[in-house]
Amino acid sequence: MPAEPQDDRAPVSLLKGRIIAGFSLALVIALSAYLLMSASRAGNQAFASLWFLAVFPAYLCALICYVGDPAGTRSRNFYVSVPPILVGLVIFGSAAFLGEGIICLVMLSPIWLIFGLIGAFSVRRMRRRRDDAASFHASLLFLPLLAGSVESQIPVPHDTVTLTRSVIVNASPSEIWPYAVSNTHIGKDEGRWTFSQSVLGLPRPRATVLDRPGVGGVRTAYWSEGIDFQERVTAWQPGRRLAWRFAFTNSSLQHHTDEHIAPDGPFLKIDTGDYRLTPLPNGTTRLTLTTNYVAMTHVNLYARWWGELLLGDIQDNVLAVVKQRAEARHKAG
Repeated sequence: MPAEPQDDRAPVSLLKGRIIAGFSLALVIALSAYLLMSASRAGNQAFASLWFLAVFPAYLCALICYVGDPAGTRSRNFYVSVPPILVGLVIFGSAAFLGEGIICLVMLSPIWLIFGLIGAFSVRRMRRRRDDAASFHASLLFLPLLAGSVESQIPVPHDTVTLTRSVIVNASPSEIWPYAVSNTHIGKDEGRWTFSQSVLGLPRPRATVLDRPGVGGVRTAYWSEGIDFQERVTAWQPGRRLAWRFAFTNSSLQHHTDEHIAPDGPFLKIDTGDYRLTPLPNGTTRLTLTTNYVAMTHVNLYARWWGELLLGDIQDNVLAVVKQRAEARHKAG
């Protein structure tokens, strides 16, 4: 019985498909690296966009899974592993080659991981329902361009956020007031442990100096790492309230924290702050520190969550310094 002729078209077609897929992946990786470097430039609006924080990682993971599992036969573990590996490579590459700050990388990691998983499992689910692989492949290529184009037409919201922390101090308002106004020679062991400063390494205050009392006075805050900025007094009620407007006259703060998160930049404006001292019936005082800022991104909800953590930690530490010094003075009599 003569042997049936073999169809040589299948191996050729498979090889052609792999070559196209490999070329597409290399092209998209190169484009993605370019987009990542462009968005990472300080002041680039794309850095704080929904496209960069959500669509981009979902798209990258979807494409990697699509090319890495051409037959759709890999296990669920493959799709689970792609996003954390991608995020790890992005963090390493950004820190090593782009000089990204730790704050930026920590903020990016969770949202990239979440949307990376969404992208990976969307591919796993959707490709099994599609017979036209070419159309699906095309949709992967054009999705980020479409999403970026749509978002660029949406006005950026400006949300005013009020962040408040308070502490009970075992001292009178008159004993607390001098330390709310100014502090010198703040030691490294003063204050309290915070995630932002003790783990992430955000700078800590070292001194606050007032040039003259009253409205119009300027408090200059000195932090570690050579950071300084001004707080221009707008309300002066001794023993009751001290208010100020922030003035960032140099780039020392963003230079030593993260170039993207300028305190008076395109995404964030730290505006005003105040201390309020409220005497309590038992002889103690509630000391409240408030900071008002404006968030200006398409992802303000996510940015506010980080503001609550990072700025909240800074407020907690400042209050702890004032509390420790005022209570020490109270005990000394």
